[in-house]
Amino acid sequence: MTPQPHVTNVGRRASPSRGLRLELDAGGTGNVDGAWWPHSRDLVAELTDLLSVLRPGLGPIRRVIYNLDEWSSAPRELDSAGRRVRLDGYRHRPARTVDVIGGNIGATLSLRIITPIVDADMTAAQQHWGSECGEGSDAAAWLRARSAARRGRRARNSGHASG
Repeated sequence: MTPQPHVTNVGRRASPSRGLRLELDAGGTGNVDGAWWPHSRDLVAELTDLLSVLRPGLGPIRRVIYNLDEWSSAPRELDSAGRRVRLDGYRHRPARTVDVIGGNIGATLSLRIITPIVDADMTAAQQHWGSECGEGSDAAAWLRARSAARRGRRARNSGHASG
């Protein structure tokens, strides 16, 4: 058995026929901030497009935290946009979630992973997410909206405390 590389370059591109499917919930009302539909269990290959889409809103990506049991073997770090990204896999992580931590203050995104499933089930899951809480995939807009929603909640909560 050959040893795993310590760092992997994410500069390679995924097949253009595979589109990135990402929906972010700007309201931030649940335990996760959105949903992501990876095409395989190869974490490094799947992160290629995801990190490039999230980088404008989160800043330089510093770390990705994932559940070890849900992905094929991955290195401890990878290179993305000329920066090293730490990949931290744990068995105690909540099932079907991944956290992406960026360099901007407060830039942590928790995503629900929608695993590759039968086409009919995938369509139903996408329609459910879209009708219930999906609001798009623009990470910068998501961060702005999430910050505004949190400021609104804090203002309402402080109004109740003083009133």
